[in-house]
Amino acid sequence: MMRDIVLAFSICLCLLIPLCSGGTISVIDYTGKQVDLSLPVNRTISLSNMGTEIICALNSGKSLVGRPNSVFPSNLDKVEVVGENSRSPDLERIVELHPDLLIADGMLSDDNRKEIEDAGIPVIVEKFTDPSRAIIITKYMGQVLAKEERAQEIVDYVQKYEDLIDKRIAAVKPDEKTRVFVEWNQAYRAASTSSGYNNFIEKAGGVNIVGNASVQYPTIDPEWLLQQDPSVIIRLLSSTKDYTEENLQKEHDEISGRSELSSLEAIRDGRIYVLSGIVVGGIRSVIGELYFAKWLYPEQFKDIDPESVHKEMLEKFYGQEMTGSYAYPSSS
Repeated sequence: MMRDIVLAFSICLCLLIPLCSGGTISVIDYTGKQVDLSLPVNRTISLSNMGTEIICALNSGKSLVGRPNSVFPSNLDKVEVVGENSRSPDLERIVELHPDLLIADGMLSDDNRKEIEDAGIPVIVEKFTDPSRAIIITKYMGQVLAKEERAQEIVDYVQKYEDLIDKRIAAVKPDEKTRVFVEWNQAYRAASTSSGYNNFIEKAGGVNIVGNASVQYPTIDPEWLLQQDPSVIIRLLSSTKDYTEENLQKEHDEISGRSELSSLEAIRDGRIYVLSGIVVGGIRSVIGELYFAKWLYPEQFKDIDPESVHKEMLEKFYGQEMTGSYAYPSSS
């Protein structure tokens, strides 16, 4: 209920802001800060690969004069790297490039944000791992970059699958919900109900076994995990790396091979899955949601192939074919 209230409030804010008047536009970013921008916004820097993806999906890749250390879409290879990510920006170079807008994620420190803003560069800080927030970002960036029609096309595409998931999960009875353990990037490091990734579990109609945790990503004891006995285990990997099927299979086999967990229902039934963090953020987060939903409720989603939707999205909004692997097993 609280999540719905927060989402509704965010959407209301989005309806009120951006407010355009004359040659300016104002947006409220995830931190609650109002960012005033002078139009047109022709030069952008992104310190988040997911922010970069949104800009490029809006057909505004040519506005990028700086990017993080990731090359997607592939035609960005000529754009200058101005930091590995939001945590480690090249402040001097960013100030020299002096974009009309810099967009980053929550890893950008307050001190670095202030230094960039003190140089006269507007900074937007966003949370890209919240799928509902990704829709809001896409909408206001469409206004900022004068790509409103394209933004609506993206939102409509994503919303179609959001609504499909909601409709099918609504039929799942509360006492029949699948219990799931999400392991984030290393052995026994859990994504708790207070983590950003809990949104994916809730969207897919699952029950996060790591509940009521004050820590977002606690390290849990194998004995405790045995007592909880989840029906599904999902390993989430970093969003800063590219993976082959062999890479993902290795992660899968590491979990299934843990002798101390051999009695777990998830391992006995072969319900262990691995997912790249690339598809749990930005507009591609809907792909992650589809994988979660299909893995938790394979019968309800047997006609949905998340990999095919992913390929279609890449071709439709980036003009690229899919390379690498993002989920293992890729279809179940």
